[in-house]
Amino acid sequence: MKNFDIVIVGAGSAGCIVTNQIINNTNLKILLIEAGPSDNHPVIQIPLGYGMTFYHKKMNWNFYSEKQKKLNDRELYYPRGKVIGGSGSINAMIYARGLKTDFENWNLNKSWSWENIKDTYEKIEVPIKGKSKKIPINKIPVNDVSNEHHSILKNYFNAANDFHFQFNHQLNSSIEDQVGNYNVNIINGFRASSAKIFLKPIKNHPNLTILTNTEVLKLNYENRKISSLKIKHKKKIIVIKPNIGTILSTGSIMTPYLLLKSGIGKAEELRQYNIPVQFNSPHVGKNFQDHLGLDYLYKTHMPTLNDELGTWTGRIKTVLRYFYNRKGPLSLSLNQGGGYINWKSLDPYPNIQLYFNPLTYSVSYKNKRPLLKTDKFSGFIIGFNSCRPKSLGEVKLRLENEEYYPSINPNYLSDERDIHDLYSAFDFVRKFSSNKHIKNIIKAPINIDPIKASDKELLDHFKSMATTIYHPCGTCRMSKDINSGVVSDKLKVHGLENLWIVDASIMPNITSGNINAPVMMLSYLSSKLILEELKQYNK
Repeated sequence: MKNFDIVIVGAGSAGCIVTNQIINNTNLKILLIEAGPSDNHPVIQIPLGYGMTFYHKKMNWNFYSEKQKKLNDRELYYPRGKVIGGSGSINAMIYARGLKTDFENWNLNKSWSWENIKDTYEKIEVPIKGKSKKIPINKIPVNDVSNEHHSILKNYFNAANDFHFQFNHQLNSSIEDQVGNYNVNIINGFRASSAKIFLKPIKNHPNLTILTNTEVLKLNYENRKISSLKIKHKKKIIVIKPNIGTILSTGSIMTPYLLLKSGIGKAEELRQYNIPVQFNSPHVGKNFQDHLGLDYLYKTHMPTLNDELGTWTGRIKTVLRYFYNRKGPLSLSLNQGGGYINWKSLDPYPNIQLYFNPLTYSVSYKNKRPLLKTDKFSGFIIGFNSCRPKSLGEVKLRLENEEYYPSINPNYLSDERDIHDLYSAFDFVRKFSSNKHIKNIIKAPINIDPIKASDKELLDHFKSMATTIYHPCGTCRMSKDINSGVVSDKLKVHGLENLWIVDASIMPNITSGNINAPVMMLSYLSSKLILEELKQYNK
């Protein structure tokens, strides 16, 4: 292996942006390591193909959580991207900035002020509507595809209007109660991931080497520095010694896992794992947050996407339409309508995120929720999750067959404030589904009727059926010092001189909505801070 200045571990939404910025703004030699394969597979590039990546063994880590006490001792499935583009290559492509109030705890210095965060969003985004022949370089397309959304969404918006919720076409500003069409990272009928926008243009740069299907086994520590990385590539064990340092961008599960496995974490817990303590950083893996949600399913009198995707003839027509003009359900995300509302919130900001989707997939087995196996009847979904859950979990290690694996414990509903938000959501869904614009299209509820069920019955149902919304974050949170987090406001691991972390794990708290947009924002902003420090090394 040739000489490298910086090793970046993880080519996900964060790692691709960091790599892009360092390559384009320095003369440093970069090694980018990705545990999974290339993202060239059609099921990644075709938007609705993400249903086929849900359990894909080669491009998905296929994690499961530990049994959740408050969810009837269920293990929850945790898909995470193991491919160029990371989870941004297998997600639903929803682009949600979050709300201004989400970032109040991020403001450790002026770099992380709301004004700077908002400015960073605007720097990386290019708003488009429908098709666009060309987009500016290094700009993530934020596509308004509302004209292609199913007509049943009109009922949702009419009902929301009766509740005086403001229609916000972009869902990107901090209105108290707002509904709208979800924007997506899709361009001309194809997924527009961070990898496609930020990594693809530089992949042949002479200063960049990309290793796929490569596992980082351990970070070696010496004199307050990461001295080398032990990696496995093409069945060979290789030691890489970066001249300057290492940037971890492997996500909220794999970043703390790699640190812990390398002896960087809470000393007493590392000793329990029989791992030599290299550096005592007590908050590694702590502060885990995630959105937990539930869909209420309804049969309807109106045609929905079930009629297009639930039969072989419908699927064939959908495929032909996509290949003819890149239109139709295959060119979109299943998540179409939604919003953020304050409904009996204990906080001065919205507590419920809403989803209104024009299809149902009610078959489930062993906690699995198969996408694209839509029901044979016409149906729609009213879904929700808490915007800012307060329960904190952790990522630890577990030993199996003499190998360490990540132990994921979200610790859902351990904070009573999250139970309050559930009761708030139950109350809202009862009232919303009783509205004439929704009631008139309901043929029958599936599984449970929120109008007739008691709070206790709805809570029991939630505990049996709720799933993660796949937004884990916070496990190496940004903080003022090592007593409250893992990295500084300049993304450097507290106490180490040459190790940075840039991914969802550094988020001080979860944001309202899907977190891929905040991850891309923080990655771009973080890159600027890291570049300031790398100036002294630039040739």
